[in-house]
Amino acid sequence: MARNHGSINQKVKNSTMKLRNIYFVTLLIAFGLFTFQSCTKSELPVNVKYTAAQPTSILPVVRADGTVFFTGNTIDLKWAAETKGGQSVWDLYYGASKSPALLEKGLSATTKSVTVEDGVTYYWKVVTTDAQGITTTSDTYHFTAINGSNPKMTVNLKCETDVLSAIGVDLAADDVVDLRLLILKKSDLSVVDIIDDGSSAEVYRGFLGLPDGDYVLGVDIYSTIYAGDLNSPITLSLSLQFAQTGMIDNKLEYTNIMTNENPCSKYRTYLATVKKVGSQYTVDREVSYMEPSTITYQGTDATDWPSEVTSIEDCTKKTMTGLGFGWMHDWWGETIVSGGTLTYTVSGNTLTIPLQKYCKTTYGGKVQPEYSISGTGTLDNTGAYPVWTIHYDFIQSGQSIATVSMDYGWPTPYFEAILTTNPAGL
Repeated sequence: MARNHGSINQKVKNSTMKLRNIYFVTLLIAFGLFTFQSCTKSELPVNVKYTAAQPTSILPVVRADGTVFFTGNTIDLKWAAETKGGQSVWDLYYGASKSPALLEKGLSATTKSVTVEDGVTYYWKVVTTDAQGITTTSDTYHFTAINGSNPKMTVNLKCETDVLSAIGVDLAADDVVDLRLLILKKSDLSVVDIIDDGSSAEVYRGFLGLPDGDYVLGVDIYSTIYAGDLNSPITLSLSLQFAQTGMIDNKLEYTNIMTNENPCSKYRTYLATVKKVGSQYTVDREVSYMEPSTITYQGTDATDWPSEVTSIEDCTKKTMTGLGFGWMHDWWGETIVSGGTLTYTVSGNTLTIPLQKYCKTTYGGKVQPEYSISGTGTLDNTGAYPVWTIHYDFIQSGQSIATVSMDYGWPTPYFEAILTTNPAGL
């Protein structure tokens, strides 16, 4: 029994060993198969697929403000891309739409001349197809075409007011004042153009059509608000924006530059000068003012005295100063201490001085009753200079001074002034 038992144990041991050997051999075979398969895959050829690089723009060279200057009516588009696997062809999309339409298909060259118009923004892109049929699309590029020989310059006038603080009413500038923008020759300040669209803001686009030279930009008031009992001067702040695409973008500010007190062409505010040479412009800030000029009259006053008369015509009235000054002092013996300015009207060749308070005087240091004045005149325009003949009278306490003077040898019931603008006199 013992021997038999030992035989059985040996058989069991032998069976176990065989199983282990089989398992080990199986692992070796599996590992060998895995190793064989891995080496085989790494040595197989790979099917490489080439991809073209994205095309990029070379021309036109676009300025920082998005513009491209051109002459004639064309601009060259040029692009580039690195491709592999043979010759590529190109489809060009171009136009004024942000989604440009196909302009030409199957181009073999990487450049194309396209038509442009001044001031129009254009969009373009290319699609490349390489020898293997692979397509790649560029970005969509854009530019604004500007005719380099004729770029336009625009001038924008804008206005702000202090109407709220001035009269306590909150109004837009357009409701406060109607401004006119004036373009004048600098040489003689003659008006070249007037821009007035009925508001406080104006736009001028006409410089391109003007001859080369120096020009002044001025402003005057065509009309303004009248606020009745609340009425008081309203201060205006102005600005001028000069814009020439790709060339000029310049804004000039004028804070509290003028008021609305004088709404007429007799008063102007000059803001800037523009020097034009072809399509090149130089802008300078130069502020000055024009007010109604004082006209000095030569001639005689009351026959024996040289004229001391001057006149001014402003927005609302015509005024005259100095009438009667000579004889009042030398012949009548009184000194004018205040006043001496009258208003008058002109209709055709007739001048009218309506009855009005005129001046105060002293006699021997004593203040005299106030004088009024009235009169009429005629205008002679037949010569090189106009000549006014004016008959007038001073009235004091209801009495005609000319009539009273006749008691002292004065020949007429009026005083006569014969005046002219001729610097040489009559």
